[in-house]
Amino acid sequence: MKFSTGIIPDELTFGDMIFMGLNREKMFFDRDKNERTDKLEARIYNLASSTQKEQIEVTIPDYVDLKEIDFQQQVKLKNPIIKARAQANGSFANVVWTVEAEDIVEVGKGSSVGKKAEPVKDAVGVGTDKK
Repeated sequence: MKFSTGIIPDELTFGDMIFMGLNREKMFFDRDKNERTDKLEARIYNLASSTQKEQIEVTIPDYVDLKEIDFQQQVKLKNPIIKARAQANGSFANVVWTVEAEDIVEVGKGSSVGKKAEPVKDAVGVGTDKK
């Protein structure tokens, strides 16, 4: 069986997801020089899943802004994909499952991809109305 494009989960796969914070930043690896660069490739966040009964790592691309979501805030994933890769372990191999998504969004809010900061409007106080 081939899953060359990954497995696309539905809402029941993860259930309710709770934001646990940033795990780490993944940097590009220059294979020609055989060293890690300072160029950001992706950010990896920890989310708690009610269906899986454990914490999962979700990889978000570098072009998405750093998430400023409150700890234990309910979130959802935008276009998640589950991928598998083999990790050598001596004469054996383990399957490592990874979750990638376009964005992590707070429940009730939209995506932060490509959004510009909106200007803050000052509230009108008492006695400042114009006639």
